[in-house]
Amino acid sequence: MTEPRILEPTILDTIERYFELLQAHAPPQEMTRRVLTDDFETGFVDGYVWRGPDGLAAFLADRSVFFDESHEILQLMDITQPAPDAISARTRLRFFLRRREPQAAVSEEFTGQAFHTWRLRRLPPRGEWRVAAQMVDGFAMLNDSATALFAAPTEGLRT
Repeated sequence: MTEPRILEPTILDTIERYFELLQAHAPPQEMTRRVLTDDFETGFVDGYVWRGPDGLAAFLADRSVFFDESHEILQLMDITQPAPDAISARTRLRFFLRRREPQAAVSEEFTGQAFHTWRLRRLPPRGEWRVAAQMVDGFAMLNDSATALFAAPTEGLRT
């Protein structure tokens, strides 16, 4: 097993590549080509989960209402390497999302912190690390808009 400190740059690089594409509203095919596994899944632990290519397309469509967003990793923890080609880690991050409803005078902001469990997998032949799963474990410090957005984890996002 590799020392967790040695894995940190790999984990952070892979997650940052994921967020770069997510924040740029990249199409599902590009995300899969560049940073995700074909069987990627995301969602809420014990709640709604988007799985595979169709799930990824639905997830990206659900969050397409956000025109401005950022994600800042505050903490990386619980790093394990259950197999040479697999890494699991948890993060705590600060997020900011913004959307504007048609005819609205101002945009709506969603802020808070999210805890995620990430599963990364190294793919042959080049040995690139990819995101196989990003699961939300919980939230902290949500503003009222974010509380409403994430109010029903068994249903997905309330966009």
